[in-house]
Amino acid sequence: MKRLFFLLPLIGLFISCTTVPKAPSVAPGSVKQAQWDTKAVIRDTKANKSHSVDIEIAGDYPARLRMDVKAFMGTSVASLALNNDDIRYVIYPQKKFFEGKANEGSFMPLMNVPLHPRNFMSIAYDLPMRGSGWECKKDPAGLPSECDQASKGVKVQWTDRTPEGQKKVLISGPTFEMRWLFKPPQTEVQFKDETFSLEPLPEFKTIQLK
Repeated sequence: MKRLFFLLPLIGLFISCTTVPKAPSVAPGSVKQAQWDTKAVIRDTKANKSHSVDIEIAGDYPARLRMDVKAFMGTSVASLALNNDDIRYVIYPQKKFFEGKANEGSFMPLMNVPLHPRNFMSIAYDLPMRGSGWECKKDPAGLPSECDQASKGVKVQWTDRTPEGQKKVLISGPTFEMRWLFKPPQTEVQFKDETFSLEPLPEFKTIQLK
């Protein structure tokens, strides 16, 4: 099954650097609704190929998350909606719609990394990763700096935080690496219910996640 790596010609790398971590102006967990504009470089480490995407994130903590992935010139790649334990996402170029209960294997058709969808919310909200087998470290400001799930070979690292909320996140796995730049969040937002709903288009094939 093809994954997100089929957009390899759309390459654009950003380089991360390390600075002393600073506490954000808003304490993690105190904000419920927020919106982020982010950029990510996704690399297939086995094939040594990369591509870049823009990811718009809307969060209504702790239950709802929406992510819209776009490539060069705003071409839609994928959209995801998480509502409690129910997940739906669509891969537009493949015309495939996935739905089911969220688990560590939910994203395997999209990205070859065993990461629970709820942990994408933890990454955005500066919270420790949740689930069995995770061990997390904190930076001097008391925020998670590194979480490691040794049994799956997955690691998440936060760096270059600013008081405004900008940060860089590195997600790495056995065959996967994602370098993710978050701009400061917008916290004065109000979402409609349809923001977190996602329905398949008639010509899309629906696949049940297990």
